[in-house]
Amino acid sequence: MTDEKAERMLAFFAEKIDFENIPLDDKETYEIFQKADTDGIYMMESEWDKYDLLQVKPRDFDELAATIAMSHGLAVNPYLYTYIKIEKVKPFTYPKFVEMTRIKKILNDTRGMLLWKEQKEEILEFIDTLSGEKKEKYKMAIRIIIHEIELRSNTLSSRTFFRKRALLCYKLAYIKTYMPEEFEEKWRILCG
Repeated sequence: MTDEKAERMLAFFAEKIDFENIPLDDKETYEIFQKADTDGIYMMESEWDKYDLLQVKPRDFDELAATIAMSHGLAVNPYLYTYIKIEKVKPFTYPKFVEMTRIKKILNDTRGMLLWKEQKEEILEFIDTLSGEKKEKYKMAIRIIIHEIELRSNTLSSRTFFRKRALLCYKLAYIKTYMPEEFEEKWRILCG
């Protein structure tokens, strides 16, 4: 499945499904990703992608976007294991910088991991607004997050880009969930 073929698939179903109003929290659609039943779903067909999906088992849109970014973005796969461990190892010892409420909130959609360029920008802007007193109080946390940003600077992905990709994948999975025979038929025609 290519980007162009995925768009053609959506166009074929556009009269049957109102894609602007599909729920992004549909449990059955996420089951497609959780089971890695993703043949015909753009960016999710390779064994690599399926393996990642089976590990993460995305339950919501943020997890789906993060999984796609870790499979296809600059932060390829090794970060996936940290992402999984944060969810499964309880209690997980978060880095010191999440003791700062604002930074914790910024990193919330990625389980406290720095993944998105947008998170980096938001964190740096937040640090710039801190008073000298607050910077002193949180100097160790600030030092750690700045170091993390420096280390990860070349591996951060664009949240906007991967959310668009995740939406395309989700729409295809939605079709596959609710119109499986038609999805299969159209997929065979397009990609056969």
